[in-house]
Amino acid sequence: RWFDASKTEFSWTYWEAYERLLQESGRSIEVLNENEKIIDSILDLSGDPRIEEPWKRAGLVMGNVQSGKTQNYLGLINKAMDCGYKIIIILGGHQNELRRQTQLRVDEGVIGRESIHLVQGYQDIPIGVGSWRPERVSTMTTSESDFNKPTANNLRIDLRDLKVPIIFTIKKLKPIMENLYEWIADFHDLKPDNGRKLNLPMLLIDDEADYASINTLAHRDDITATNK
Repeated sequence: RWFDASKTEFSWTYWEAYERLLQESGRSIEVLNENEKIIDSILDLSGDPRIEEPWKRAGLVMGNVQSGKTQNYLGLINKAMDCGYKIIIILGGHQNELRRQTQLRVDEGVIGRESIHLVQGYQDIPIGVGSWRPERVSTMTTSESDFNKPTANNLRIDLRDLKVPIIFTIKKLKPIMENLYEWIADFHDLKPDNGRKLNLPMLLIDDEADYASINTLAHRDDITATNK
């Protein structure tokens, strides 16, 4: 546990903008306070991003249908970025429309700009949280397109030299996940098997943990594609 002892050491710029967005959308103070307690608990268990040596945390957050799970993890992302998490990856559904819906919520609640305008170089008019904070968040996925290597190469964003956090909202499909993995490795000349990895804290959120995450094959030596 690390979070309670460190709360006063961070500026809550991303979180306060998101909280303001929820207030403007009609959420009561009581609901916001209860949600923040849950977010703080999840972040506490997720690990201190200031730790320099390699570390790993994994967990499961459960919620009922239409109980505010997306609102919850968008709040978690904003607080995580305030604490120093740099790379955020969301597995946002296995269908185009599901991923697009998630991306639109990310645009409003995390990026603060329309992702398609950011990636394609249009005028980026603030939306959502962008109305209350100047701090930026980068992305390589948009409401119209999933991750692809040509777009990533054209943007020339080097994860080893990030000025602001970056968020990827991708489909939970093996080819897409492989493309992202390969781009990170190849573009940055990494060799994970030999220990050449990015020295950055990453938050990976599987928004559909009940779909294809579990290895469902009978034999312990066999692994399903998505699980692997």
